[in-house]
Amino acid sequence: MRRPIRSIAALLALPIAFTACGSASDDSTPPGSRTNANGCVTDYVEGRDYFADKSTVEESELWDVTYHDSYKTITLTDTENARGDKLVYVLYQCGTPKPPATGDLANALFVQVPATNVSVTSFNALAMVDRLGKNDTITGLSGQLLANGEKDQWYAGVIDDAGKPMSIGEYTDLNREAILGLQNQIILMSGFGKGFDDITNARAAELPGVSVSNRMERHALASAEWVKMVAAFYNEEAAANAEFNSIKTRFNNVMTTISGKVDKRTVGYLCIAAERGCEFIYAHGNETLVGRLFAQFGATNVFAPNNDELNGRAYDLEESIGTGTDADFLIVYDPMSATLNTLKSDERMMRFQPFAEKNFIAGVDKNFEECRAKTYLDVDVLIRDFALGLAPDLFPETQGTCFVRSP
Repeated sequence: MRRPIRSIAALLALPIAFTACGSASDDSTPPGSRTNANGCVTDYVEGRDYFADKSTVEESELWDVTYHDSYKTITLTDTENARGDKLVYVLYQCGTPKPPATGDLANALFVQVPATNVSVTSFNALAMVDRLGKNDTITGLSGQLLANGEKDQWYAGVIDDAGKPMSIGEYTDLNREAILGLQNQIILMSGFGKGFDDITNARAAELPGVSVSNRMERHALASAEWVKMVAAFYNEEAAANAEFNSIKTRFNNVMTTISGKVDKRTVGYLCIAAERGCEFIYAHGNETLVGRLFAQFGATNVFAPNNDELNGRAYDLEESIGTGTDADFLIVYDPMSATLNTLKSDERMMRFQPFAEKNFIAGVDKNFEECRAKTYLDVDVLIRDFALGLAPDLFPETQGTCFVRSP
């Protein structure tokens, strides 16, 4: 759950360019090319391929990348708008000519790469920047991400690596003057889907908002693959390819282990803590990433009927009781302490058998915010934690990382 939905603003149909040469050498520059101390090409030759390392999209249904010698084009679905529009980002190597803003590139966001000056408002994107070892490029963070540094060790480490990042506001309520003062090349923002307007409003304000829409993917590995998209802005395709392949291998190993072992389970994925925005129950259906994970497991999602939204939907008491009484196992994406407090204070929750019988898992307390940032990247950890709850005997002596069993 998030802040109230705001109206969608019109997207400016104007090309936007944000440029800044890198502060460090770009190791991905092909042999035969020369770069200066800032990592910018100094001997540009038309027709030369300046991207030795490339990524291929294997799993994602929402974005793609193509390479054109001195620039690369990322095209992704505008998840905020239902018209089927595309967002286009043109990433051109520092020290090479900016491509003309014509044809398919007329409304694109142009960015020199490798990026050295970014802001981040998406916690998933922050995990990806951290995984790529690029925290030192962060000059601005949303207030929420900065506040997490006061209660979470991982966030504190990211902020320390970044130096002293400035607060740039929250979601759509960005501080335009602060961002312009920082001269950010990009702002990595969450693309939360229909009804939200974060990216739309940022672009309308002529800010370099980049949509990180991994949560809108239908499959877990597709979500993890967005690390390649973020990496393209840093010319770190080789690192991202290796990271994704490792995640994919571990994910598939868990899936092989659990396949066919939980096909008779009836499960639900939900939040219940009012302190995190849940008035009663907010549950995922079959169309969410987690709902599709249940289908891959072979488990039945108790909250699937009449729940086709990519972000799930809210339930009142009568509807949730009527739907959820058949569940034999629940996964709560609130921290365990908040979950237990809710169960203690709201006796209605005991009408759900898994809560009454303590047959559920919930988020860890100590590093909950870190897990919230990372689980849609580390989908191998997410699926293993689910498997530990559903079939603990298959993983003896293994402890959950981001979800734990009820005490």
